[in-house]
Amino acid sequence: MKIINVEPWITGAESHHLSKVIKKTFLTENKETELFEKNIRQRFNSKVAITVNNWTSGLFIILKALNLKKDDEVIIPNLTFIATANAVIYAGAKPVLCDIDPKNLSIDLKKVKKLISKKTKCIIPVHLYGHCCNLDELKKISGKNIVILEDAAQAIGAKFKNNFLGTIGDFGGYSFYGNKIITTGEGGVILTNKKSFKKKLYMQKNHGRYQKGLFKHENIGFNFMFTEMQAAIGNIQLKKLNKILNKKKEIFYRYKKNLNGIGDINFMSPIKENKPVYWFSNIFTKKKLKLKRYLSKKKIETRDFFYPLNKQPCYRNKKKIIKNLSNSFPFSENAYNTGLSLPSSYSLKLKQVDYICKNIKNFYLIK
Repeated sequence: MKIINVEPWITGAESHHLSKVIKKTFLTENKETELFEKNIRQRFNSKVAITVNNWTSGLFIILKALNLKKDDEVIIPNLTFIATANAVIYAGAKPVLCDIDPKNLSIDLKKVKKLISKKTKCIIPVHLYGHCCNLDELKKISGKNIVILEDAAQAIGAKFKNNFLGTIGDFGGYSFYGNKIITTGEGGVILTNKKSFKKKLYMQKNHGRYQKGLFKHENIGFNFMFTEMQAAIGNIQLKKLNKILNKKKEIFYRYKKNLNGIGDINFMSPIKENKPVYWFSNIFTKKKLKLKRYLSKKKIETRDFFYPLNKQPCYRNKKKIIKNLSNSFPFSENAYNTGLSLPSSYSLKLKQVDYICKNIKNFYLIK
């Protein structure tokens, strides 16, 4: 039997609630979506929560709401899912690539400081795998005129000090894609405490109008609406969040205990103020490719880290729209070359974790 890398925890509860919502026949955004947004606001102490069809759209909507111009710059980490950079490009601004901290894979604040210029309008710290940089320090570096947009796609439930990631900067949000900690299939949510932006953000996702059913549009907008079916699943998933987070933490520490001192294996190290979530249990090893192939033969599925942006084929010869593309990013590239995500699903049994660890130990004995 193959051990899957990560899969959602879906039970009869989602199916039962979903069927109730479908019977109402009002399937576009309505009462269930309003309840989901309310639950998000209350759960994460955010004044505003706006659902979107996916978090990529969320990033884009926020950036569009900032009225970025052609020469405006947005600093982003070089190691992130490609959506972070694409959202900046499609919003009409220029991504500025920055290397990462090798211990926690978050954007390197010392390097950020050197990259800030008069053109810098926004910084996007990506909370990769639920870890973060020192957000207090980032705020000091940014000052009052640079917007902090937290890409917390993978960090729902994680904290910096006593505040939830995604709610500390000017804007933030989570992804509810199928492999995330909780899921609505596709989907995401924008979070902010800036109530003055609520209508502007909503208009961006609703064809440039304040209200559905009206056909006078104040702005040019888009259709990034949520659905009642997604909200129905989301409201049940939210109730499971604590159980999922606790199980993923248990899985991570089981790996860490079993693999401590094995070969050249190392783990991510959060900063002191960060209470991470363990979306994936990650290891670093110089023998990544061989280990990956070995585990695949044992029907154990693993996953690579994100491919560094400066290496992406689609950005080749795109120096005019992406800054620092030709620079060296040793920590990003090393993380990709040595980082491996091990199976981390809620459904994973601890005896399966032990089995995976046994095979990893056998690999190092053979090598």
